[in-house]
Amino acid sequence: MSKTITTQELVKLTAGGDDYIRTKLNVVKGLALRMDLNPDAPDAVVFGKGPRVEGRARLFLESGAVVPAYVKRGVNKWEYLGLFRATEIRYDKETIEYHLGNRKPEEVAGVLFLASVEEPKIAMIGGGFPDAATRKEIEDAAIKHVTNSLKKDGFQVDDRQNENLGYDLLAIKDTVTRFIEVKGTDNPEPRFFITRNESKFADENSEWFIYIVCMARRSPQLHVFTGREMRQKFSFSPLAWECNLAE
Repeated sequence: MSKTITTQELVKLTAGGDDYIRTKLNVVKGLALRMDLNPDAPDAVVFGKGPRVEGRARLFLESGAVVPAYVKRGVNKWEYLGLFRATEIRYDKETIEYHLGNRKPEEVAGVLFLASVEEPKIAMIGGGFPDAATRKEIEDAAIKHVTNSLKKDGFQVDDRQNENLGYDLLAIKDTVTRFIEVKGTDNPEPRFFITRNESKFADENSEWFIYIVCMARRSPQLHVFTGREMRQKFSFSPLAWECNLAE
């Protein structure tokens, strides 16, 4: 599929209409996004009020549909972003204000969070890498340990794992806010993988922290680093490259 298409091609591919969520016969067919209305798209999409607009947002989430997403780049020009599914809707004031952009708060009903289904997946087989079920157990154990530790320290903890924001937990205590990425391992020494999204958020936000839980399923040992400390103390080795045809 071409990276850029015309408005006429967009209509054919996404069942027409003028909503950002394009549907046909109550089935979601695609997304047509504008960055002036959704500055954090495609990860987060702000939607307005009204039964029609709010209903389409809920339909997208509840249907589990995987659809192509396009963003407007100019007159008669739409860029293909990939395939996405909805992961969560949030209606709280804090989330809306964070993703609001230039829109007025009174015009917004909520924020729809999306996840790419085309993000590169790297299968680790052998060489000490655990299988998928084991990785999930380690991850859950690490999240539980960090959440409990934060609550003991007086933080209110909000799980944001499904929102693809670049961190897993939002922790708040008085005037202190921490955006926390959690990594778990069964090894006694800290070792982890970090995504492009997590790395970008860490570089742009001084309140970002990485909490690494070693021996997560047996005897959890917690290591905490700021984004800057992470850069200083750990070596970063590329595990894979995304390769596209050169234009």
